[in-house]
This record gives sequence, C-alpha cells and structure tokens, in this order.
Amino acid sequence: MLKVLLVDDEAPILNNLKSIIPWKEMNMQVLTARSGQEALGLFEIHNPDIILCDIRMPVMDGLTLVSQLRDKGSIAEIILLTGYQEFEYARAGIKYKVRDYICKPIHYKELENNIRAIGEQIVQNRLKDPFQQTVSRIQENEDDQIVRKNPQQLMGEAVGYIADKLDKDLGIEELAGYLGISCSYFSLLFKNHLGMTFVEYVTSKRIEAAKYLLVHSEKSITQIGSGIGYHERRYFTKVFQRYTGMTPSEFRDQARNIPAI
Repeated sequence: MLKVLLVDDEAPILNNLKSIIPWKEMNMQVLTARSGQEALGLFEIHNPDIILCDIRMPVMDGLTLVSQLRDKGSIAEIILLTGYQEFEYARAGIKYKVRDYICKPIHYKELENNIRAIGEQIVQNRLKDPFQQTVSRIQENEDDQIVRKNPQQLMGEAVGYIADKLDKDLGIEELAGYLGISCSYFSLLFKNHLGMTFVEYVTSKRIEAAKYLLVHSEKSITQIGSGIGYHERRYFTKVFQRYTGMTPSEFRDQARNIPAI
C-alpha cells in the first residue's frame, strides 16, 4: 500500500481531498498535516510515496517544505497545490523535481487521475527493481505500530552504532533489534546503502582501525586485535593478512621503515 501525505493549512481543503478522492480503491493510505512542520514530522515517521502540498502556508511555505524534504533524502512524487498562478512557483517546483503543479480551485477528478497514474508508475518501477520489490514486501509485513525512520536515518544510526561497538561481538540481530526493524530488512538496506554486506563493512572498519593503531601506537598485536573485536591473535592475523596481503607485524615493520617525506 502506497502512503500519501496531504499538506494544507485549510481544514476544508484537507477534508475534501481526504473524502472525495477514492484512496482505498487506489490502495493508498492517507496522512494529513496542517503545517510544514507537522508534515516534516510525519515524513520522518512514515516516509510517504506521494505528497500533495499547498504552497501558501504560514510559518513554513510549501516550497521550503519541499526543499527540506529533498535535503532529507525524500524521493516522493510531489504535487504542489496553490491558488496563485505565478511562474516563479512553477520554476521552483521544477528545481525540486516536483511532479505536477495544480491551481485551486481543484478539479478533483483530474487530480484523482493524476494521482492514480503516479501510483501505478511507482508500483511498476518497484516491480522492475528486485530490491525495492523485496523491501516493499518486508515493510508491509512489519508491525504497523512501529515508528519507522527513513532508510538514510536508519543506516546513519547503524554506522554510528558500529563505530561505537567495534571492539564488541557484533551481529545483524543485535543491530536490527537496536533499530527496531527485521534482520532481512536491515540486510537489504545495508547492502543497498553501503555497497557491501554487514560483515564486510564491519571487517573493513576493523582493519582500518588496526592499520592506524599498528602505525601510531605501541600496543602489541594481541592488544590491537582485542581492541577491535578479535580476541584471538591467530584469527586477527588471519583476517588482517587476507585483507592486506601481510601479517600485522609485517605491516607495522613496513610502515615504520618508510622514510618520512
């Protein structure tokens, strides 16, 4: 089911948009916001697929909202609604990759047709993309009561968590549980955003830390290995050699024998 966010400071317009257009028939879930700030909060939780937004709103106008949504990584299809037929608005809409620009009073049947077409295109694009298809299926199976963050936020928290726990035994189950998502969804997001699996990423970060410590500290090989999560020297040496082509001792000796420039 696609998620649609309606944003307008005028309650009658929101009510009309919500009641006149057959959202359930189009397999769409509707969320509403009376301000740009409220819309940003809903975006953080629900990451909607389609956004209908009024331009002229107090405190935060529609274009500022759209700009902030794009800065936060939103790829939603956006339709701007306004009673002001000014070219500058349309040009700004193009800048932020707005899908359509509709003037009030709203022709609801025309708007419905536009939304229906956009929704069908989103679904078709997901069907062509195996990753998006799988993610959509997993998301639908997730508990709807869980407050979801967008993928960029989730992966940012994951990277920070890994950095803080690099010396511990880390597993997908622990990190997925920390983020409040399933292991399968976590694995898909991680590979898509970081370009490698969770294990590959953790190992690469540990090896980077080991290289730095081997060159810039007097800690023993055993201490360095333990400090980055490898509590057996033999296993640490094996992993380090696989990634660098040399043992930790060889790496340290070679690095320290390079003349300073």
